[in-house]
Amino acid sequence: MLIKRFLSPAIIFFTRKHGRLKYKEVKNIFKRSRKPTQSDRAFLEEIYQRLLGRGIDEEGKRFYLEFLGKEHSRVSVVLSIIESEEFKNKTARDNLHHLLLPSIRSEKTDQYKQVLDTHAKEKIWVFKVQAPSDFDWLENKIIENGYYEKPGVWNLDIGKDQKVLSELISTFDPEWVLDLGCANGTIMKCLFDRGIKSEGIEISRFFLSKAFPEIRENIHFGEILEVDLTKKYDFILGLDIFEHLNPNKLKQYIQKIDSLLSENGALFCNIPAFGYDEVFGEIFPVYIKDWEKDIKENQLFRTIHTDDYGYPKNGHIIGASTQWWVKQFEEQGFHRQKQREKALHNQYDKDMDQISIARKSFYLFSKNPEK
Repeated sequence: MLIKRFLSPAIIFFTRKHGRLKYKEVKNIFKRSRKPTQSDRAFLEEIYQRLLGRGIDEEGKRFYLEFLGKEHSRVSVVLSIIESEEFKNKTARDNLHHLLLPSIRSEKTDQYKQVLDTHAKEKIWVFKVQAPSDFDWLENKIIENGYYEKPGVWNLDIGKDQKVLSELISTFDPEWVLDLGCANGTIMKCLFDRGIKSEGIEISRFFLSKAFPEIRENIHFGEILEVDLTKKYDFILGLDIFEHLNPNKLKQYIQKIDSLLSENGALFCNIPAFGYDEVFGEIFPVYIKDWEKDIKENQLFRTIHTDDYGYPKNGHIIGASTQWWVKQFEEQGFHRQKQREKALHNQYDKDMDQISIARKSFYLFSKNPEK
C-alpha cells in the first residue's frame, strides 16, 4: 500500500526542493500545457525538467513530437512520462527510498554543513571528512542500513543504454566478460543475446532477486574483495561502481581487478570524474568551492555532497578529478588507452549524448602500454 500511494498519479509529482509537487503546481503544468502560444518543443522541455529533473534527450524529443503530431493530447504525454521506469525510479529515489532509511546526520552533527552549490545556486548538505576513518563510517552506515537494498537506486530495465554498451563491449570480441556491480544483470542479458559469455558480482540481494533468468546463475553474490573467482576475464566492466567504493580500500580493489584480468584484457570504467579531461573534456563541472583546492592538490574530495539524510549523494563516497582517478589505476600498473578511447568516443558519443552525457566520462585501461 505504501508503494502504491507514492506511485499514484495524485502524489507522484514532486519538486526538487521538497520532494513533492503541490496540487496547484500540478494544475499549473496542465494550464500552461493548454496555452496556444507554447510550442510543443517548449512544452516537452518543461515537462522533462519538472518531472524527470533533466533536459529532454533527442530520442525522447523525436518520439513525443511524433506522438503529438498524431493528435495525442499533452495530458497523454504527461501520463506516459509518469508511467515510465525512469520516473518511477526517480520518485522512489527522492521519496520512498528515504522513508525506509534512518537519517545519519545526527550521529556526526559537527561534520555536516550546508554550502552553496555554485551551479544550481542553492544550499546543499555536505559531509566534511576529517580523517580516513570517516570514509569507513560512511561505508558502514550504507551497509548497515541497507542503502542498496531499497528501491529506486538503479534502473532494472533494459534500454538503449544497455544495448549501446553491450555493442561497445562486443567490439573487443571478448571470450569472458566480468561485470562489477552488475545489479540485476541488464548488461549481462544484452551480452547473452549477442552470444557473449559473462559473469557478474553484486552486493545487493534486492537486485539479485530481480536478475534475468538467463544469466542468474552467473552472478556471484558478495563484496568484490571477498568473492572467490578462479578464471581470468579478457574484459572487465565497471559502470558507475568505483565512486561507490571506500577509498581506503581502492588500492585493494584495483589489485583484485588486476588479478582477474588476462594479460591482454581490457578494463572499461565509467566514473563521474570532475573537471577537464584531455580525452572527453569536461562532463562533470566542479560545483563545490572546497573541491577546487582538492583538485589543485590532486587528492580526493574531503567535502562529500550528501542527501538530506546524510548519505553520500547517490551513494557516491569517492569524488575526485579525472587526473586523480587515472593516477589510482596507473599506480597499480594499468595503462590508459587514450587512442582507443578516442575511437570509441568517435563511434559512440552521438548515442551517449542521447542516452546520458555522463556515459562519456569513461576510461579504458590495459596492463600493456598504449601502442
